[in-house]
Amino acid sequence: MKPVGPAGRRLMLLATLLCASAPANAATLKFRPQGAEMLRLLQAAVATLNTKDLPVTLDTASGPILTLGSTSAPFNPDVAARVVVVGSDRRIEFNPQGPLPLADALRAELTRELGLTEWTSAAARTRLSGADLNGDGKIDLTDLALLMNNYGKTDTTVGDLNQDRKVDDADLRLFSSQYRP
Repeated sequence: MKPVGPAGRRLMLLATLLCASAPANAATLKFRPQGAEMLRLLQAAVATLNTKDLPVTLDTASGPILTLGSTSAPFNPDVAARVVVVGSDRRIEFNPQGPLPLADALRAELTRELGLTEWTSAAARTRLSGADLNGDGKIDLTDLALLMNNYGKTDTTVGDLNQDRKVDDADLRLFSSQYRP
């Protein structure tokens, strides 16, 4: 039998990993809801994304501010929400008399904010798991090509799924746990 070189070993590892199934990491959403109603609605919305495969939690200590109403300018009645930057704070303001129920407006705006294709656990798993490297809403061979292009490199963000400042076998294992042909 002919010995296998480093490239061959990587390909065999890749084939093995793509067939393996391991649990994905967790995702934490960072938003600062203002008021009890915004907090309740945000918690309910995040709960619909949470699954055993990708636990989604909420961190209310940082991130964009979510507020009901505005102190800066009146809303256009046809607008459900808007994004306003005040200093270093990013605010997502929701129109209390807008065209959508507040829960729907919140999910629609967070869908845009997080880059999801829709507000579902499947879309969240794809986008928030980290393996959708090109941000197209699916984990496919294009994402694998991006990871492999940076394989062995340090101080790169594309392909560094575990955020240890290098793209290596650990990132390949994370990718394989999320890839579904």
